[in-house]
Amino acid sequence: MFNPFKRVPADPSKLFHRGLSCLSDKGVSRVYSQKTGDPDVKGIYGFDSVVRLNSTYLELVDRYYNWRGTWTLAGAFFFCWSFFGFFVWQLITTLVQGEFVFFDWLFFIGMWSVALLISWATYRLMTSEMFFSTYYPIRFNRKNGMVYVHQSGGDVLSVPWQDLRFVLTGGKNFTITEWTITGCVMADDGDAITRTFPLPINLAWDPEDLTMCWEFIRCYMEEGDEYLPDLVDTIPWCPPVENQKEGWLFGLLYLSKQYGRLGLLVNALQFPFFFIISFSRWLVMKTSKVPVWPAEIAATCQPDENDPVNKGAEHNPPQVWRPMLGLQGRTRYAQSFAREREAMDRITARLRVKYGGQESAD
Repeated sequence: MFNPFKRVPADPSKLFHRGLSCLSDKGVSRVYSQKTGDPDVKGIYGFDSVVRLNSTYLELVDRYYNWRGTWTLAGAFFFCWSFFGFFVWQLITTLVQGEFVFFDWLFFIGMWSVALLISWATYRLMTSEMFFSTYYPIRFNRKNGMVYVHQSGGDVLSVPWQDLRFVLTGGKNFTITEWTITGCVMADDGDAITRTFPLPINLAWDPEDLTMCWEFIRCYMEEGDEYLPDLVDTIPWCPPVENQKEGWLFGLLYLSKQYGRLGLLVNALQFPFFFIISFSRWLVMKTSKVPVWPAEIAATCQPDENDPVNKGAEHNPPQVWRPMLGLQGRTRYAQSFAREREAMDRITARLRVKYGGQESAD
């Protein structure tokens, strides 16, 4: 039986790209190769989505984590606007004014019907984040070659890495095209898509920049152990969401983060908007549960006791807000950027040698 008040979680693996049916769709701009690296990639970067990286698994946040709380705020605003502004206010006004002719009643009933429909839609939007999960992690296990996607209701989508296809897709957001990489579970014919889950990053500029994120994941899963220390060095900091809830201040910082020092000038204009969202984001985090992996998956992802490769939020630099907002001093910024850039250069050099046919030069 249809329940109009049933809350639907904002789980990207269940809501995203439902219209993507096969690899031959026009919406598929590129199909990435797991086995072949890109020798021309500009860099290797996780775009601040890495929760944990060790020799056994790589865990990322979900596609909607970046703007967690936005749907709650937007839903609450438009629900109040439609329900109280149109339905309740018009109802009170009608009762106070007294008699109306038949056509007046038809007009108001039509308006109320539309207002109630909008209220219902915004109610579902408003309640899609709270009391669910703080985030829906995606875990890549390089030792057993599996990908695990944590879903709402405690479900876990488990798919072999080699059975997935990752595609570049673009969608219109008003006048801007947003690009993202989507993991696809394939049917037996190799073309039809049965399930999808988006990777955490979406960009509204050059889609080739997404290749940096793709190569970060692909190198982790496909290349040798010598890549791992350099992959760690490309990560400036990790969101503190593993086994804990992020605080209000970090949520505000995450909304305001940028990838370059000049970005502060742009984000300064958006800060009042980020400040408002930070409160609905904090409410979502407070009311939601921290995701817990099933015991059997946690066991298969157990890292070695003395694993030399390990990166998580506990390794974040002091005053993490400085690199998040691009407010490091010139010397500290140069040191951090140099470490990350040198690690990227070592990885891209290996990729050029292996996949570009160039000779190695140490």
